[in-house]
Amino acid sequence: MPIPADQFLTEEQVAIQQLAHEFAEKEIRPVAMKLDHMPDPQDSFYMPHLGKQFHEVGLHAMSIPEEFGGGGIDDLFTHCLVAEELGWGDRAVVGLLLSSNKITRYMMARELTTPEQCRKWLTAYAKDPEFLIAQCMTEDEAGSENLLPYNGTDGGFRTTAVREGDYYIVNGRKRFISNAGFAKLYFMYVRTDKTKGINEGSTLLMIPIDTPGLSFGRVHDKMGYRLNLNREIIMENCKVPVANRLGPENYGISKINSHLRAGDGLINAAAMIGLARAAYETALEYAETRKQSGKKLIGHQAIGLKLVEMYSEINAARAYVWQAARMIDNRDKMPVDLKMPGSASMFAHEMSCHVTRDAMEIFGGSGVMRELPIEMYLRNAYNMLHSDGGIIMKKLKVMRQLNLEADADINLD
Repeated sequence: MPIPADQFLTEEQVAIQQLAHEFAEKEIRPVAMKLDHMPDPQDSFYMPHLGKQFHEVGLHAMSIPEEFGGGGIDDLFTHCLVAEELGWGDRAVVGLLLSSNKITRYMMARELTTPEQCRKWLTAYAKDPEFLIAQCMTEDEAGSENLLPYNGTDGGFRTTAVREGDYYIVNGRKRFISNAGFAKLYFMYVRTDKTKGINEGSTLLMIPIDTPGLSFGRVHDKMGYRLNLNREIIMENCKVPVANRLGPENYGISKINSHLRAGDGLINAAAMIGLARAAYETALEYAETRKQSGKKLIGHQAIGLKLVEMYSEINAARAYVWQAARMIDNRDKMPVDLKMPGSASMFAHEMSCHVTRDAMEIFGGSGVMRELPIEMYLRNAYNMLHSDGGIIMKKLKVMRQLNLEADADINLD
């Protein structure tokens, strides 16, 4: 169940946490396994089954500022509370929350957008229950390197945008893109100067779904995280107005992303805690009812110790994610530690793999059976080691920050 109110949570936060939990319990869990087991990955996508309900309870546009018709909830900590409950329902459904958070972060970055762009798209999102966005970076030849970023001319985005008068002509292909084919607006990272790396030669464009030349390829058939659709995007002489550009031309990926909120990856980390919690609770219930060798499973020391470790890891990860989110929000007047969000996210992702694996072991042979959710929990957890930039990239970014701090100490000496 959700965490009760204490000195960390306001009454409003407890209420939205409970709302998210009830949504997960009543709307997500009854359909999650059925959708996960669909042979065609496109049929697994959450939006046609859950999007309208998500909008009706007020979660769809919770990140959108009130002036544009949204819920006006901006702080990262509250987003993490909601993400954990949705992740408890199904890890992939957190994509609905991420969509509204991402468009808000882009649109409210005043160095990137105009007031007209901001008003148009945030208002449209808040009004439309089917509005999703897609963030489009990954390509066949460039994925996680974009997040470092690698700045050689031989790396980064190959999708090109050539200006012709008041339009850009975009050509290229993206892959592994969440919400592709359903999203109504695509934040497309493109190369506008191929002679330079993506820190000097890339630009961000907004491409509506009905733009001529924009089409969609195959839906990727993933082992887990199946309720979140990932798909190829194809652009063939796609004509995009210059007015749909965010920020200056050739602004570069590092400058573009510097205007977004650091630490938003903690939303995904909180979702991993919800996933691990679901596996732990299911395993605990099984251990309390299943008898083996004359006593309940929980009475066997090997099983009891696993459950203790699972419980401890979940609470440790939650405390770390909460601390990092509150630091970003400046809730506790903590000094900013740029290593903490990535480190907390890495810890939560790996914790989820440990806990779901232990849950499967507690279930024994039943754990791998598809009529039970345990194997789905494990697939979802391990799938996320390769999503959201990947676990190795999270570690590399923290390592880079450690190196920067070490170099600064040396320079000071």
